[in-house]
Amino acid sequence: MSMPRPAGSARAGLGSWYIQRVTSLYLAGFMIYLILRLGLDPMPDYPAWRAWFERGPVRLAWGLFFVSLLVHAWIGLRNVFMDYLRAAVLRFIASMLTGFGLLTLALWAAQILLGLNNK
Repeated sequence: MSMPRPAGSARAGLGSWYIQRVTSLYLAGFMIYLILRLGLDPMPDYPAWRAWFERGPVRLAWGLFFVSLLVHAWIGLRNVFMDYLRAAVLRFIASMLTGFGLLTLALWAAQILLGLNNK
């Protein structure tokens, strides 16, 4: 009689799967909102855009958009690297380059959202 094998890491990717789904729903919803907002009431100039962007809820929605986008990209690319790059060195290099790139984008988004580049 054989012993049943332990499940191991069969459920290890479930959390990442849920995060991918939640972030994709937010990204899709935000894009629909943005298309409708800019399509129905386009902003005539930069000062109007800036006034709209400086409102708290709008800035919060953009912040959630950037966080969702970066998390979604990280999980998706990490999964692609794990599935298709067999050599551990290549996976490591690709993961590090992706991580540094996404970190750079996160810092740039934070600079925009916090208004640190205003003159």
